[in-house]
Amino acid sequence: MLRPRTIRLWSRVHTWTSLVSMVFLLMLCITRLPLIFHDEIEDEIIAPVMPAETPRASLDRVIEAARKLYPGREGKCLTWILW
Repeated sequence: MLRPRTIRLWSRVHTWTSLVSMVFLLMLCITRLPLIFHDEIEDEIIAPVMPAETPRASLDRVIEAARKLYPGREGKCLTWILW
């Protein structure tokens, strides 16, 4: 059974270590977050507007074409935009 003094001690240790890590993460978020994800921010690919009668490609064929076009790279996500 834990004594109240032990619980208070661990509560203080937890509070101060959490505050130290929170300050570090806040600084990271404010100053470095755009630098960490610069590839995702700058490499946005905008697809050209296609005519309405253009047939849709299967997802497997799109992934296969992307692998041939960019060998050695791995796709993170694929999103179909339907409107």
